[in-house]
Amino acid sequence: MPRYPRSYFKTTYFHIITQGINKNYIFDNNKDKKYYIKSMYELTEDNCVKIIAYCIMDNHVHILLKVEDINNLSKYMHRLNTRYGKYYNKKYKRVGYVFRDRYKSEGIYSQEHLYNCISYIYNNPVKAKICNNAKDYQYSNCKKTYNIRNDGYTFIDVIEEDDEDKIEKYLFENEINIKEIIKDETKLKQVIKELKRDNGISLRKIAEILKINREKIRKLYVK
Repeated sequence: MPRYPRSYFKTTYFHIITQGINKNYIFDNNKDKKYYIKSMYELTEDNCVKIIAYCIMDNHVHILLKVEDINNLSKYMHRLNTRYGKYYNKKYKRVGYVFRDRYKSEGIYSQEHLYNCISYIYNNPVKAKICNNAKDYQYSNCKKTYNIRNDGYTFIDVIEEDDEDKIEKYLFENEINIKEIIKDETKLKQVIKELKRDNGISLRKIAEILKINREKIRKLYVK
């Protein structure tokens, strides 16, 4: 079971992205997409998750889930992708992984973020120039939730993230293991700059939380 950042326990909404191995197509035809959607819904009850929005593209999937217990998230995605992987390999007489690494997840921490995420998910096929209107895409639930702002989804206020939450979330979502990159100054420098520039975390706090010498952090940042 993965170790989730503490901030993940402060929300019940998660944007999931899962992608085909080597970014290959994993939905070769419409029947494949329909099978994945069918499996998504069949596994919700046993894993205590609720599907808010989804969009199935040719080589990746976006799902917005609501889960009361964070551990159900990984159980659900593991079972869903394992089921589809077995189906896909059997159908196309192949072996090996179907999905690229593990799925990526992003916690949703505000009402605005929630609606922006829904819009982003539904507009994937529009951005890919598959259709002109999100409602016209057959392999999302956009038509069913188009008026979602009036459908009673109320986002519960969450506690503001502190710096430790932000760093844990950044490392988790980018699949970064500090112990592995601490000797790679190029990668470590990138991490430091992104934490400082994009998340507004002080160099002192970065050094404290990552347990790296503050002077080393400073030198890498200005290098």
